[in-house]
Amino acid sequence: MVATARQVGREKLEGVHYTPAELAGYVARKLLSYGSFPKGRAVKVLDPACGDGELLLAIARELAERGVAAELVGTDTDANAIEVATERLANTIPGVSFRGDVADFLLGLAKIDREQPASLFDLGSVDEEEKFDLIIANPPYVRTQHLGSERAQELGRRFGLTGRVDLYQAFIAAFQSVLDDNGSFGIIVPNRFLVTKGGESIRRLLASRYQVNEIIDLGDTKQFAAAVLPAIVFASNIKVDSQKIPVSSIYSVETGTQATSTAASIYDALDGTPNGAVQVGTSTWTVERGEVVVQPKARFDAPWVSRSSDLNFLAAVDEASYARFSDLGKIRVGVKSTADKVFIRRSWDELEARVRPERELLHPLVSSDTAERWNCRHSALSILYPYDMTNRKRVPLDISRFPRAAAYLELHREQLSGRKYVIDAGRHWWEIWVPQKPADWAAPKIVFPDISTNGKFAIDRTGALVNGNCYWISLSPEQEDLGYLAVAVANSSLAMRYYDARFGNKLYAGRRRFISQYVDHFPLPDPGNPAAKRAAELARELEGTTESAPSLEREVEAAVWSAFGLEQS
Repeated sequence: MVATARQVGREKLEGVHYTPAELAGYVARKLLSYGSFPKGRAVKVLDPACGDGELLLAIARELAERGVAAELVGTDTDANAIEVATERLANTIPGVSFRGDVADFLLGLAKIDREQPASLFDLGSVDEEEKFDLIIANPPYVRTQHLGSERAQELGRRFGLTGRVDLYQAFIAAFQSVLDDNGSFGIIVPNRFLVTKGGESIRRLLASRYQVNEIIDLGDTKQFAAAVLPAIVFASNIKVDSQKIPVSSIYSVETGTQATSTAASIYDALDGTPNGAVQVGTSTWTVERGEVVVQPKARFDAPWVSRSSDLNFLAAVDEASYARFSDLGKIRVGVKSTADKVFIRRSWDELEARVRPERELLHPLVSSDTAERWNCRHSALSILYPYDMTNRKRVPLDISRFPRAAAYLELHREQLSGRKYVIDAGRHWWEIWVPQKPADWAAPKIVFPDISTNGKFAIDRTGALVNGNCYWISLSPEQEDLGYLAVAVANSSLAMRYYDARFGNKLYAGRRRFISQYVDHFPLPDPGNPAAKRAAELARELEGTTESAPSLEREVEAAVWSAFGLEQS
């Protein structure tokens, strides 16, 4: 269905992303390949966040083609969505019945229309007759802290959820209460659970409560209008001590990559082509398959990496590693003002003299738009930073000593004082929310952008501040050589392969997230190794170049791979 204005509003406000018809059909077909059909009665199917009913419609059609009768139940908190789903599903497919329920599946609340009977879902007391053979779902993607404290706390108590978790995790936990023995589910979720530190709880939940039949990472195939990178999880209500989980993925590849096979759609590519590059229409994708082995008493802090070649590569790098980037020091995010239009400007000289902040409060800024490999150029932007630059602690200046800066900030008092969290933290209304440690800016530091296709690591020696779209590592004088070695490693193809194998968190168009929880784990070879010394020397040499130096970069590549005792690939 074409998204309506109402649907677009729900996407933004409630994390709702309506399922495209082609994706719905694929999920339905795959789910039926794992589900079992009961004898002597209709198959009972639930979608607990059914929206306009696209997923239920897809599975109804698949069941009808197989000559299997079905009883469909859809719930949603949106009465209008249930009305649309009812129009599409009620009495439209022979052998298929539909019941739409305006209800909050997770909390088992009474129907939103208080004149109607209570919802059939009270998850504390589910009768056998209320269990389902199949669940198919694309629940909202909303973190519990955005739900309101009362609802978030209730969900946490009911499903044992803690920390920064997503609402879809509560759905997966709740399925066990309403699935029949050996029943199966297929659910569309954000793919980040596979690789992020925050995904540890859902990896543990899946492996400990269910038999996970398959995981499909749809990568940057743009299934939704929003910037959601989805994955599909298929599992059955069977508890197992150990399991081997098939995992497949599909991602776009760089222009010019030669495809080794063709497919009519990305779904055909996932189901029928060998690993490698595949041509779908005018686009080229890479399909990868493997498995995740979960043993009894397994830990879930490591990402679910599937390919055996990746596992061998990771083992070899880890074996040759002398240290990690985390050993250099704490990786910090740049300045987070939460009011960039006030604190960060391209030209302060454009302001009237009476509200033009004093020069000693304005500082150059390294930002993602100028962060490059080897060289750290200042952005055209600069920042108003009202802190004592000689103090490692966050000590704001006496702003009354700077009347022009005070007058400028006063112009923006309404916006700045509206940041309640700043006031509640006992700070001045005109302060930056995350200023970091002011005295550390003067020291040499490794700087890199949060998002980029490849490593863009460099050392800044100018004392510039770092924008919040970048990260930085402050270096002590004795760490200088190790810092250049780290830059050489981080900018290498070895580091990118390590990133993809260990974390696999790619955004659209092959962009990677270089957040602290990933970069912390980047490996460093023994700095006494001759190849490592050469890599550091070359990184220092490249820092001084103003133009591209491909021959030097190739030499860095070879030195980094050699430092880990590996052949370049």
